[in-house]
Amino acid sequence: MTDIARVLKERLPAAAKKVPTRALPNWLVRISALFDPVVRDRLFELDKERPVSSEKAKTLLGWRPRSNEEAIVATAESLRALGLV
Repeated sequence: MTDIARVLKERLPAAAKKVPTRALPNWLVRISALFDPVVRDRLFELDKERPVSSEKAKTLLGWRPRSNEEAIVATAESLRALGLV
């Protein structure tokens, strides 16, 4: 999430003024889970790595994905255009 925030701040500075760039420490998330059932239900996600690869789509389908930065900016612009952010 901090990487996404950094890209938004760099590429859309006016629109991303209020985007937080600091990471919330895990210990603080665990403490908040004591009081918030929604956070408590997501604790199992903390520190979990989710390695994924698009190699199969690239080799079998000849797919060429957008860069991460381009995808982040396009998503943010789309959400703004739709009035969701």
